[in-house]
Amino acid sequence: MTFSGGCQCGAIRYDIDSNPIVAYCCHCTDCQRQSSSAFGMSLWFPASAFTLTSGTLLSWRTMAESGNEKLCTLCRDCGTRIYHAFPDQSDTLSVKGGSLDKIREITPIAHIWTRSAQPWVLHLIGDADCHDTEPDTFDHLVARFRREAE
Repeated sequence: MTFSGGCQCGAIRYDIDSNPIVAYCCHCTDCQRQSSSAFGMSLWFPASAFTLTSGTLLSWRTMAESGNEKLCTLCRDCGTRIYHAFPDQSDTLSVKGGSLDKIREITPIAHIWTRSAQPWVLHLIGDADCHDTEPDTFDHLVARFRREAE
């Protein structure tokens, strides 16, 4: 499957020639701040499947709430986040869900950093896996996402 997306102003466009590996919502304070909302939606894709088709990404490094270094990419014109990457997962990009053209086709299967979640959001979670912080491994989330996508 191919996914397309871009930034709010239209300067950045990209294609991803792969199905997502996993999709989840993150409620950490960094994701709340960068999304200017109650949480951020992340979808992992193989880095090799991502093609920037127009524009130039700005990037910067920061420390995630988990303590891991995070590379953040965004549109240099409007500031829309496009993806995050982690040095220890160089083969995977965490694409920001709001930048995809057709995000409605994907249902997140987990919520992480729920200890930072806005209280009014918690009743909306349903039967998704919930984690107070970041899980030690995402293997069980990847497996569940794969099963539910079939």
